[in-house]
Amino acid sequence: MSLKTRLARQAVRTTAHTATAKITRKPIRSLTLLGIGAALGGLVGWLIGRSGGGGGQSDLPARPAGPTSVVTNVNSTERASEPGAVS
Repeated sequence: MSLKTRLARQAVRTTAHTATAKITRKPIRSLTLLGIGAALGGLVGWLIGRSGGGGGQSDLPARPAGPTSVVTNVNSTERASEPGAVS
């Protein structure tokens, strides 16, 4: 087992042990913090959903498929990647 893997496993084990110890010592505080985190996460998710930033349908028109510029002259100095490069 590599050193990196062993250190990662030790970190997870230590974190889990610490979290378990804190929950058993102060269960009310742990549940309160968990509830606050869940409420804030739900509120942020709801706000993002209402603002339209959640990846849903957009009010913008659909973009046409295919290239946005066409260069038909082989000897042209314009390139297809330039904005407005229509020959």
